[in-house]
Amino acid sequence: MPAPDAPMPAPDAPARPALNRYARLAGLLYLTIIVTSILSLLLVDSRLVVDGDRAATAERIAASETLFRAGLVYDMAMFAAVVALAWALFVVLRGVDRDRALLALLWRMAEAVVGAVTVLLGVLVVLLVGSEGVRAAFEPAQLHALVDVLLTARTIGYDVTIFFLSLGTIVYCGLLYRSRAVPRPLAGLGIVSFVLMPVGVVVSLLLPEFQDLAMAAWVPGIVFEVVIGVWLLLKGVRTAPAAAAAPEALVARAS
Repeated sequence: MPAPDAPMPAPDAPARPALNRYARLAGLLYLTIIVTSILSLLLVDSRLVVDGDRAATAERIAASETLFRAGLVYDMAMFAAVVALAWALFVVLRGVDRDRALLALLWRMAEAVVGAVTVLLGVLVVLLVGSEGVRAAFEPAQLHALVDVLLTARTIGYDVTIFFLSLGTIVYCGLLYRSRAVPRPLAGLGIVSFVLMPVGVVVSLLLPEFQDLAMAAWVPGIVFEVVIGVWLLLKGVRTAPAAAAAPEALVARAS
């Protein structure tokens, strides 16, 4: 029988080797999501979307429909990866505080659900510009205005995903900090970075003319996701997070 003051893992906490497998999976997913998101922005959106020119944007999408559809397929795969990432982090951190880990998982799930809606908005854009029958039913100005509205709604949808992403990441980083599963300065960087990001989202929604400036708040979060991805992929977790559970929980189990 273990000594009363010996740390005991949570009943459902995986052993350390299993935790490291999930941690490395989370690291791989972090890097995959962030790198491919940047590539998608450079290879798809920057080529097709012309800021302030509805007609040019609609015509570019119509002329490069396959490229636009490829971007939608990527988005769908990315939000599926978000679910997998959230699940992997939940498995790693549920031994620290299951309820908070579950809350973070649910917020990341909300991110994925809103992300799926943005994919559907993109599908509507394709249906409008890619079908001759649909195009013939609208005046050019009407068609371009509809495309602009859908793309604007899609952009706002991305902002909403960032909001839920930030909430989930703040909770996960708080658990990482508490458990010392990664260096505390790294977990602290995550908390600070993702506190800034919702501020940028709110500014974008309330003052859209400052949207480009608000996006600067995303930079620390991007840096954090790259660093945490590399750390988890190469190092895994430093200690079994379950060992950092609240002392009162350990006393209760010992009694």
